[in-house]
Amino acid sequence: MRLKSTPGAIAVTARIEWLCVASIALYAATWLLERAMFRNGIEPWTSVLDPAHAPERALLVTQLLAYATVTLLIFGCYLGILRTCRTGGLDARWPRLLALGTPVLINLLLLLSAPRLSQDAYSYLAHGYLGVLPGNNPLVQGAEAVRGNLIGMHITGFGWHTSPGITPYGILWTRIEVAIARHCAGDVWLAIEEFKVIAVAANLATAAAIWTALRHLRPGWQLYGTLMYLWNPLALMEFAAEGHNDALMVFFTIAALAATVAARPLRSLLWQGLGTLCKYVSLLFVPAQLVYLWRRRGHGARLLLPTLGAAAIVLALAGILYVPFWVGSDSFRGLLHRSVPNGLASLFGVLGVLLRRTPLQPISDPLRLALLTVPTVLFILWLSVRVRNGQQLASAWMWSSLAFVFVASPDFWPWYACMPIALICVAAPRRLLWFVVLLSLTGRLAAPAEMVHDHGYLGLKASKALITGFASLLPLLALSAWQWRQWRRTSRRIIGAADHKDPDEEPLERSRGTEISW
Repeated sequence: MRLKSTPGAIAVTARIEWLCVASIALYAATWLLERAMFRNGIEPWTSVLDPAHAPERALLVTQLLAYATVTLLIFGCYLGILRTCRTGGLDARWPRLLALGTPVLINLLLLLSAPRLSQDAYSYLAHGYLGVLPGNNPLVQGAEAVRGNLIGMHITGFGWHTSPGITPYGILWTRIEVAIARHCAGDVWLAIEEFKVIAVAANLATAAAIWTALRHLRPGWQLYGTLMYLWNPLALMEFAAEGHNDALMVFFTIAALAATVAARPLRSLLWQGLGTLCKYVSLLFVPAQLVYLWRRRGHGARLLLPTLGAAAIVLALAGILYVPFWVGSDSFRGLLHRSVPNGLASLFGVLGVLLRRTPLQPISDPLRLALLTVPTVLFILWLSVRVRNGQQLASAWMWSSLAFVFVASPDFWPWYACMPIALICVAAPRRLLWFVVLLSLTGRLAAPAEMVHDHGYLGLKASKALITGFASLLPLLALSAWQWRQWRRTSRRIIGAADHKDPDEEPLERSRGTEISW
């Protein structure tokens, strides 16, 4: 029997359709504005390094204001979708399909755009060519080593002008870079598209992994948490539009979390190992993962065999991948000898500025690294030993990622926030919605700062200070104030207390008149 549509259901469907169409149009406008800011009125455009380039200040200011306006409207649509889900507006099939299908379509449409606000994808290609050109090695040479040859000149023609140094990434991602460089044989546009295809596939797979993890941890919030990530403007633009490799690491981490809570220890450890081979940040989550598996599976062979099996497979894969480029301990030169960043307004940068104005100035760099890294490691271990169930595991990973990105990390870029955002969507989709919005909004608004620097209106340090201050330090201060307020409000917030009630366990409201609680 076919159910009749009520006026209320028709209105909700119309609202979802409007939000979806408006979002597609706004992302298209964002792409056009980013291209316009990149070219800054120069037609025909050749390169940001063109000696004839004459940036127009008034035009750029107008473009930035339009960009900020469109970004705010995108976030309005984002919150509108979440509110509709929260109040039961996506219970019907068609609105739900629209809500799930539209961000997938936006991901695919953004594949057609070239990276504008970041040059990382071009640096990936340069790293890859170092593995293809005879006599070169991406593990010991900076990406700028290709700049003087024909291939480097082709990449430069797309606006690549940074000096990213030696790759700090894991060997799995390095081999992906080399494979793409070899396959594309000098076709820069094709190579960038292949990097972006990987990022889009990983981004969509992350949403699927969040769906799976929430099915085991918070079934009532499964659709809401998935949409919270799938529609997230920061993840959409940084991965689908810019093609950052963090997308792959985030997928492996969320897949590991989903497999862990689904009682698949071997699979979960393999996912985590693959994440580590992309970026070593994934190692942060291993202690809590092992503690959870130990408590759930007990002692002896039930945990030992999967752990040893996963370690053997990951180490064997790493050995195979390293063979063509292995140069002993120098193989990790890019990770161990990264230059000191210019993120003056991050916590890492602020502490460095303060230490350099004291008698400790000669040892300020290693000292600030110790002062921020050691407490972060101890905090992660403290979180890990307290894990007793799946919700606490997801929460431990969430806080571990937040501590690393906003406290211990020596550098910060807006896409670094995508890992904490994905974990919040699993661990605390209701309590920390406000923080996801803050992280994403500040990241998107700060993203053009590097482009403004490229046009000569901001120095390198000023540009990086704007990005880190607005997108890193401000969210950190806001989160610290919020957490302090929670601790002050009630002692029952202590993890594991018998009378503690997790607000993310409460059912979703089903009345269309109910507002989202921030």
